Order: sequence, then structure tokens, then C-alpha cells
Amino acid sequence: MQIYLTDTAKQTLQQAMVANPGKKAQLRFDAEGCGCAVSGVPTIWLSEQLTGECEQLETNGVPLYIQSSQKVFFDDQMTIDYNEKANTLALKSPAQMLSPRMSILVK
Repeated sequence: MQIYLTDTAKQTLQQAMVANPGKKAQLRFDAEGCGCAVSGVPTIWLSEQLTGECEQLETNGVPLYIQSSQKVFFDDQMTIDYNEKANTLALKSPAQMLSPRMSILVK
């Protein structure tokens, strides 16, 4: 999987990581409280420990990990952009918008 981060998205993620030293960024399909394992939302977790068996994604600058079992919820090529109106990140691929308002959660 490859993820391209726009300059503003990269800056936003780097600022969050600087504010939370020692934490790693993990792209998650967060299904907590959604009622079903396939009803979830893409989220970036910042945590000291990666959850599950993880692999590092190909990105243009910011180290980002994904749980191997969650790769099925995402596309092979994606872009993380910054949504100025919502002050959040947006995750999209050439085929679809995966999340127009993706948040960064500090765990």
C-alpha cells in the first residue's frame, strides 16, 4: 500500500507527532462502538505501542503503520489531504472518498 500525504496533511500529522513524542502513527479502521466489525471509520491512532501485527506503509515522509489484517478495508493507493473547513484530514483514493473527516486520536 502506498499513501501520499499532501504538504498540509504532512504538516498536520507531524505537528501531532511532535506534540506527542514517542508515539507512532497507525492507520486504523476503527470499529469501536460501531456495532459491527465491518462498520468502521478510518482513523489515525498515535500510540506508544502498535496494535496487532503491523507493517509500515510506503509514504512520502511520515512513518505510518497499518495492522496487516485491516488492509482489506483500504485501497492500494491513497492520498491523505487536509480538509480546511472541517480542520481534519481526508482520506481518498483514485476510486473513492474513504473518509472526508479523518481524525487523529492520541491513545
